Parts: sequence; C-alpha cells; structure tokens
Amino acid sequence: MILCARRGSDLPSESNYPFLISVSFAPLWSIHPLCEVKLLLTADLHFRKPWFEWLLRVTGHYDMVCIAGDLLDMFHPDGVVPQLIYIYEWMQMMAKLEVPIALCSGNHDLPGNQPILVPGVSIRKDKLAILGEYAKHDRWLHALKLNHLVAVDDDSKIIRTSSEEAISVLCVPYSAGGSMVPLAPAADPCLILHHEPPAQTLLAEPKTGNREFALAIARKQPTWTLSGHVHFTEGESNAFSQRIGKSWCFNCRQIPPSLLMPPEPNYIVLDTKSREASWVHWGSQKTLQETRIAV
Repeated sequence: MILCARRGSDLPSESNYPFLISVSFAPLWSIHPLCEVKLLLTADLHFRKPWFEWLLRVTGHYDMVCIAGDLLDMFHPDGVVPQLIYIYEWMQMMAKLEVPIALCSGNHDLPGNQPILVPGVSIRKDKLAILGEYAKHDRWLHALKLNHLVAVDDDSKIIRTSSEEAISVLCVPYSAGGSMVPLAPAADPCLILHHEPPAQTLLAEPKTGNREFALAIARKQPTWTLSGHVHFTEGESNAFSQRIGKSWCFNCRQIPPSLLMPPEPNYIVLDTKSREASWVHWGSQKTLQETRIAV
C-alpha cells in the first residue's frame, strides 16, 4: 500500500506555493542507496514515564531510536525542572545501551510562560548537578549529547549505527513561528527530524502542517523524515506515511495526552532490510494494532 499526495485542486499551485508534491512509484531503493537498518521512530512522549521506561527496554532491538519532539509536558503539575532531571537521568541510561538516538524539540519542549518549578515541589540536593549541566547550554536538549551516538537540535552529522551502517541525521529545532534554519548538505541515506509534519500532506491532516518543512523536503529529497505534533484523531484517516518525491515521510500519530495512557506509545518500525514500515498503534478499542506498508 502506498499513500499518495492529494490530487487536483487540493495541490498548491506554483504561483502561490512554490512547490508541487510529486509521487513516484519506483522502488525507493532504486533512487536512494539504502543501508540495512531497523529504526524505531516515535514522537510526542509528553513526559509519560512508562513510555520512557519502555524505550529503555526495547532500544537494544534497534539500530537507532528517533524521537521527533515533545519529550516534555508543558502543563505538568510539577513544572519543568523535575522533568528535565528525569530525562537527563533517562538519557544517561540510554547512553549505556550504545544505540544511536536522535532527538528534536517540539512545542512542549519550549515551555514559555509555564512554571519552571511549582511551589511546594522540592528538588533533592544530589540532583542540582544535573541542572548545572543544563545551565551550560543555550538549548536544554544540547545537554543530552552525552556521547557521539546522540544527535539533537541543530545537529547535522553522520551516525554509525550498531549494525555499522552510516546515516546522515539532521535534527531541526522547533520554531513557534514555523521558520526553519537552512539545512546543511547531507549524504544519503539521510534522515531529517522535524516536529511538525510537512504542509499540504496527509501526514498533517487535520491540521495544516509546516510550509517551510514541505519546501525543504521538495528541495532536498531526503531518504526519510520523521515528524509528530499531529496526533491520532478519531474519525480521520490518520496517515502515518507518505511518499513525497524520492522521500518517505512518517508521523507516528501519537495518542493524544487527553486520552487514557496505554502502556507503550505509538511508534513506527522502519526496516530497510525487509523494505517495510510498520505502524504500531493503539486503536479506538484500546487494542494494539499494526499497519504495515512496503517502502
């Protein structure tokens, strides 16, 4: 099954939106030289601790783990600081697994006017050193670069996976205004993480998506992209994959924070050896479902 871009009048014209999303039905491996890797793709964890703990248990089964933003919950009753401490310690445990991990920021990772620490919430003295590590960086995600296998906001680097394959990874920081920093040149295979899905695609419905990211995909034609932000929505098509030119683009369609929390998040397994992408997600009946496509 291949999900296509919207057709006819739904597509933007070159005059008011300077790109067209093309859909090619040639096999992806005939266009991009693919390595043989198994990637775990997810997003929008919103500080649900059981999901972070689940990642610790399953990461060893994959060549790379990618999280496209919203690690934090800006509305968490304890504020931001306890979340930052937990995520730093979680990242320390992830680093010991020696599996590459790529992270980009989302809108919940820029708490804005939300309280940094809620009155009455105490911080243990032995945790203050972690806050000192965050204080060394302009962006808090940069403090999570504990080794060479970690890519975060603003990174454009080649990561060698646990299977000895090399992937160019670009992690694009979230911008509330929708702007994007210029993307650095990158060799194939290339993976771009950007929290918002590209505009005028099935991945962004029922929202509008990010115009700048859509233009970047049209110009750069990366091998893969991963986004989040647009969650699973009852009654919608909930497309998790879309071919845009030479690129396969994904959105894990996370369970919205307002719903009952299942024991693990929605995620995608991209297996380039079997040439399949599997979307593992919680359906409306609170059962775990899997949708598989050829890529």
